[in-house]
Amino acid sequence: MRIHHIAISVKNLEKSVKFYTDNFGFNQINKFTKPGWDGEAVVLDLNGINLEIFGFNNFVEMKDNPSNLEGVGFKHFGIEVENVNEKYKELKNKGIDIDEPVQGTTCAYFCFLRDPDGFSIELYEVK
Repeated sequence: MRIHHIAISVKNLEKSVKFYTDNFGFNQINKFTKPGWDGEAVVLDLNGINLEIFGFNNFVEMKDNPSNLEGVGFKHFGIEVENVNEKYKELKNKGIDIDEPVQGTTCAYFCFLRDPDGFSIELYEVK
């Protein structure tokens, strides 16, 4: 078994697709809608893991606090990169909301950033 996909709903589908493809190298592999939907979905792939992004015209705001690890809910997903410090500099220069890297206990370095809708993403550098 393995994780097949992660799904998120966003306010602006095109903006989010561009964020993930431009900054992390995801490739768009599908785009679809279903009868009765007031929106559509895009499926992105990164090395065999799919990210499904749903965009609806009448979205509903939902908030979770990813820094509260005791609270039940989605916290973040991690993207492994070769060098966290280099990726941090690249994304910071693009104006992306990103925290400074720190040395990890289960990894060499890590840091967190937020996508256009505030979803937390961890950049993770393997030791």
